[in-house]
Amino acid sequence: MVHESNLPPAAPPGFTNHSFCSKAGIELNVRVWPANPTVVVGDGPAAPFVIWTHGGGWFGGFHFAPLKWMPAGFISRGYHLVSHNYRLAPQARVDDQLSDCLEAVAWCRANLPLVLGKKKVDVDRYVLVGESAGGHLVTLMGLHLNNPPPRAIVDLYGLVDFLALPAFSSYDPNHKPISKWDGSSEYTDAELDAFLSDRNPQNTLTDALSWNEQELLTEEQLSKRWATDFKYTKRIKLQAELHIRRTLTVSYEGLRRGVMHREKFGTEEEFIAFVKSMSPLMVLREQLERGIKRNYPPTALLHGSGDEAVAIEQSYAMAKVLKELGVPIVESYEKGEPHVFDKKYTNPNVPGWETYIQPVLDFVDHHVGHGHNV
Repeated sequence: MVHESNLPPAAPPGFTNHSFCSKAGIELNVRVWPANPTVVVGDGPAAPFVIWTHGGGWFGGFHFAPLKWMPAGFISRGYHLVSHNYRLAPQARVDDQLSDCLEAVAWCRANLPLVLGKKKVDVDRYVLVGESAGGHLVTLMGLHLNNPPPRAIVDLYGLVDFLALPAFSSYDPNHKPISKWDGSSEYTDAELDAFLSDRNPQNTLTDALSWNEQELLTEEQLSKRWATDFKYTKRIKLQAELHIRRTLTVSYEGLRRGVMHREKFGTEEEFIAFVKSMSPLMVLREQLERGIKRNYPPTALLHGSGDEAVAIEQSYAMAKVLKELGVPIVESYEKGEPHVFDKKYTNPNVPGWETYIQPVLDFVDHHVGHGHNV
């Protein structure tokens, strides 16, 4: 039997599902969990909301269930919690994903009063939380949301500088991936390589597996866990294998072709300029060097020092630039922990919660202007 800690998060009860058609003509989905009604929020009932952007390497992930610590961390503190999906690579480029995320925020500000009650939500007090690729997307969103900006951003082990990666910093057109794949496969290398160049919008997914859920749970078990009808279709399995093998063996081409769509740029210089614009750290650093001060949102950074998927140096560098810009930050780094280490934090009684999770929550409370009784 697989231990619960190794299973994907389950959807907390009490949510409602919603959908809207994006400007790109894609149906995007949103789940909304109301705040704990017994928690006092400031001087009235209008609660702030947290919008969670999932990770999954831009190729995978799902919006059906938030991170395990978020219900205890936010709903119980009197925040409404919202999750949303977005178009996944390789059909969608990273700026397409950014566009979907920004539209999800706009949808929330326009529609949450209808969903939750006009007097129950304060749409001007919102927080962005994202992990891994979602951490990248929320820090990128912080550069674009100004009216009003988020009260805080929580970046959980997100990549903020693509140009620090060999795929962009030391491009080699003769690069050949070193295969580490030792699992069974339904697809050849040629099929997966061809799929990296699939730009057919009809093949676009907006929710997928985050890793190897199909090896851990049956369709029925996963559907029950996520409170949705989820099938292990051939298309879903193709996406999952591309995600895993892209991470293990073809991250070089996976990022350049699958996430960034290199073929749409005439020169390497034009391509790198685009990659730079999609790297929040590089955008902020350039503004700092040019003496441009901006009101970037207060930011919390959570990362494990043993992270091999996204080096903790990404968070160190982001913290340094934000400090130089005068942006309030809190840094929460757990020694030796790998990527997605926070899955162990299921409730405030778990050892380490007070050291690593609570400072992030208290930081958010402070910058949201949020009073709570817990």
